[in-house]
Order: sequence, then structure tokens, then C-alpha cells
Amino acid sequence: MTIRPRQWLNGAGAALVSIAIYSISLGFFMALTLLVISMEEGGDNLSQLSIPLSEAIVLLSQGVGFEAGSIKLTIIPLLLTLLLIALIRSLTLRFSCSSWEAYCAGAISWVTLNAILAQGVTVGLLDSIWLICAKTLVVFTLGFANAALPASGIWGTVVAAVRSRASAPLRTASSTGLVIGGTLLACYVLAGFVTTVIWTVRGHGAMLRLFDLTGMQSGSKVLTTICSLAWLPNICIWAISWLFGSGFSIGDLATFSLWTGRSSGLPPLPAFALLPEPVNNATWRIVLVSIPMASGFIVGSLALLLHRGFAIRFADVNGTGKTEGEAANRDLRSTLFRFAYAAGSFCLASVIVALGMTLLFLLSNGSLGRQRLAHVGVDIADSTQSVGRPSALGLFVAWVAALVVVSGVFAVRTVFARHREQLAPTDAAAGSTSADSDAETAADAPSTRVISSMTKPKEDHDDDNTSTDTTGSGIRLP
Repeated sequence: MTIRPRQWLNGAGAALVSIAIYSISLGFFMALTLLVISMEEGGDNLSQLSIPLSEAIVLLSQGVGFEAGSIKLTIIPLLLTLLLIALIRSLTLRFSCSSWEAYCAGAISWVTLNAILAQGVTVGLLDSIWLICAKTLVVFTLGFANAALPASGIWGTVVAAVRSRASAPLRTASSTGLVIGGTLLACYVLAGFVTTVIWTVRGHGAMLRLFDLTGMQSGSKVLTTICSLAWLPNICIWAISWLFGSGFSIGDLATFSLWTGRSSGLPPLPAFALLPEPVNNATWRIVLVSIPMASGFIVGSLALLLHRGFAIRFADVNGTGKTEGEAANRDLRSTLFRFAYAAGSFCLASVIVALGMTLLFLLSNGSLGRQRLAHVGVDIADSTQSVGRPSALGLFVAWVAALVVVSGVFAVRTVFARHREQLAPTDAAAGSTSADSDAETAADAPSTRVISSMTKPKEDHDDDNTSTDTTGSGIRLP
């Protein structure tokens, strides 16, 4: 095995540059925010807290919570996490890291630097050093793998191994299931984002009033709003649970769902002013709750009918007569196998949706305090059921509907084919009977007598019917 020192250096360099850019940028922003707040609101100079607070936010964006006094913050700012993963991916590509040596060097450097940050934080961290190393390693692995796997030959080797060991229908079913699950998850995330935008449009007036009540100046308003954007993906995920009927809560102080929207004693955070009101129209509530089922039905129907999916066609089920019976059986068998693979693909898609939504809900939850704000977010089990169960039901309805329609087409064609088979002997018998009747008619008809006359020379006869011609003597009389 050849050791490539350049790859070790590239991996370590990618990790070092990533953590440097991320922490320095975050530190400058926190310093600016604290400086503006201290200038506009008065009081002590808060800029000296920018470095320890930046270190704590760097670790918080990787899933490591902290506590300071009565504040216990474990809600991960998912937008910062996504930006950090994207930064690691970009620098991994820039340093041409695509080998296991680069990954090992980068992972060791990344974990070591985060452990050093954990030791220098002045606030209390809620995880042990080993758990901190594990969480930070997961973040680096996601960014590195997203960049290195497509460029390396590992992914091609895995694909070739799967193609050599799995049949084509099985590969189609598996890939289609993955695509269906990913499409449904993307649709739900998009629905959550649109819902959050609607909340923002409807609640911006309440947010401005809350700014005025707290006495914030313009700079503090802007920087506080930008800081709140770090938790925007969390609110989008909570919006998914709210949109599909489950809801979310801010500890014991507030509960939000399609049916209720009560709050009392919430902290004066501007983002809380955007939280929704209940939907009073029962029809709209039914429509919103039915979105996962409708999405599953539409996506499942497209997967059954499109050429890149299972390409089930009604023409495949041929119900013609005996001359094409073998072809009809072959087409029917092929269609039944497609339905069987489609059922397995839909089951895989349902599992992906359930696991994906569970992971999203788990990452979005956290705490803002110790007692009444100890749990902020959604009920994971109830929210997953509100999304996963209707999605699976929609896929099942699409599968059953296609099966019923195809079976109906096959039954109708079979009935017509048998009807043609029954009519064929009758038509043949009618044809033979007509031919026999025509033959008998021709035999029974009287024959026409034809008399042909021939022109003969006229002869003279005597009374006794003897000829008057005699042989002369050869003397001609005058």
C-alpha cells in the first residue's frame, strides 16, 4: 500500500482552513452584534464576550448544547450547520481530497481543534468530551463524504457491485423507492418553508410591535433578526408538523396547532411573534391535513405510469383469443411482477419518509431553559405519524387504484375475447348451412332442353317418300 503524504497534508489543510474561516467569520459577526447592542441599549461593553460566545456557537452548530445561568440552549441552529457542511465540502474539493488518507488527516485535525475549543469555552457544555468528538466527527464526515465520494472510485465500485448482484427489476424498484421517498421529503420541506413565509408575512406587524415594546433600536433590530435566521430551518420543520395536524410547543408556555394557538409568558424574542394562529375554517383544516396523502397518491401514480418508473400500461394486459393466449399470459405475468415490485418500492419509500421525518424532527427540537422551557419543538412520534402514515396510505391507494383499473381492463378484454370465440362457431355453422342450401337449390331446379337445328339441302320426294333423283344415261335431251 502506497502512502501519499500530499493527501495527508491536503486533508489536514482542508480541516484547518474550514474551522478557521467558520469560527473567524462567526466571531466577527458576534463581536459586531454585541457592540451594536451595547452602544444602542447602553450598559456594559458586551464585546468582550464575543470570543467565548463564538466558540459556544461553533460547538452548538455541531449539536453540543451549553448552559449559562438560567439559560440552557440545546436547539441546534440548523442553518449554521448546513453552511458549515457546505464549507467543508467546498474546501475538500478545493484541496482535491478524495482518499482515505485525506479523510483520516482531516478528521483527526477537525476533532482535535473542536476539542481545544471545548476546553476554552467559559460556559458549561452539556456533553462529555467523547460525545463532543463524536458529534463533530459526524459533521466533518458529512461534508467530506459529500465532496469525496462522487470524485473517488468507491461510489462506482458500489454501483457496479449492486448491478452485478441484483436483477434489473430489483434495481429499478430500489432506485424508484429512493426517488419517491426523497421527492416526498423535498415536497414536505418545501411546504414547511412556504408555511413559514406565510407566517412571516402575516406576523411581521406583531414582530415590529414587539420590537417597539422592548425598546430596540434599528441596528439591534436588524442584527437580532439576522441572528434569528440561524434557526429558520428549525421553524420550517415545526411548520411541517403544524401544517399536517400535529403541532409544536414552546415548553409549557405555548402550544400551536391547526386547532389551538395559546401562549402565556413567552420570552420577548422577536421570532416568537411570528408563530401562527389556529385555522378556523374546518374545510381548510381538512385540506391541509390531506396534503401528505394527496402527495403520496400523486407521486405513486406517476411512479407507476412513467417510463422511468414501472411503466405499467393497459395495453400490456392483452385479453385476445386462443391464437394469442401465450402472449396474453406472458403480458399478464409481466404486469403482475411489476405490481409486486411497485409494492416493495412503495414500502421502501414509506420507510424513508418515516425515518427522514423522524431525523428532521429530532434535530429541530431542543430546550431554551430548565423547567418551563425544557422542551421546545414537536412531539416526534405524533408528528412522524401525522406525516408518514398519510403518505404511506396515499401510495397504497395509488397502487390499489392502478391494480383495480388494470384488472378491470383485463376483465373487459377477456369478456370480449370469449364473446368473439362464442360467435366464431356460430358464424361458421351459418356459412356452411348457406352453402348446402345453395347446392340443394341448384340440384332441384328443372334443366332447360336445348335443341340445335342444322340447315340441310332441300330434297324433292314422291308420294311414297322416295327420292325422285335417278341416275341418267348420260344423253341430254333437248
